Amino acid sequence: MTADAKLLIVEDDTGIGRMLERGLAAEGFRVDWARDLRSAAVAARDGAHDLIVLDRMLPDGDGAGFCRALRRAGTRARVLMLTARDTLEDKLEGFDAGADDYLPKPFEFDELLARLAALRRRAAPPPAITIHASLRTLGYGARRVRLTAREWALFAALEARGGAPASRADLIAAAWADSADVSENVVDVYVGYLRRKLAKLEAPARIEAVRGVGFALTL
Repeated sequence: MTADAKLLIVEDDTGIGRMLERGLAAEGFRVDWARDLRSAAVAARDGAHDLIVLDRMLPDGDGAGFCRALRRAGTRARVLMLTARDTLEDKLEGFDAGADDYLPKPFEFDELLARLAALRRRAAPPPAITIHASLRTLGYGARRVRLTAREWALFAALEARGGAPASRADLIAAAWADSADVSENVVDVYVGYLRRKLAKLEAPARIEAVRGVGFALTL
């Protein structure tokens, strides 16, 4: 369950940090360890971590503020706050900042593992495809693809249908309004181009052929 899980520890206490790093690595996690918020921000920049174990009392600030900044940036990693700040008010502040769980110090390592396993079972919803019409780009997570003007017109015509199929004639009218004598085979070719661009995003979006009708886009 943890073999593919990447985890970031944000902890300034060397003894606790080393124990967590070794113990979690032994459990199959791929572990990064940041000792302050500045290095944590660098480590978390690419959004590659599945889980973050976050202290609150760090040399350069409160982990709650860091968690809040992560959520504003769209980070979907599950955050477990591991801290000596253990009052009810502290816990409510942590959850309000976007933490998924809160474990006070001192703690039992087995309980930490159980809580991390529970967080892993809460599958984060996949990010939505981002559409930038002015740039003719599509994005998914950290990936981006740029469409040609014709591909964009075709994508826009399909996307406007909201998942309903569009006929080849409708797509020609939308994407080739400035051209004469465009065959339906040309639509099929450009649908192939667009499918390959979507595949590069590794997103769940797909263009399906609808027999007797045309094509439908699912985002």
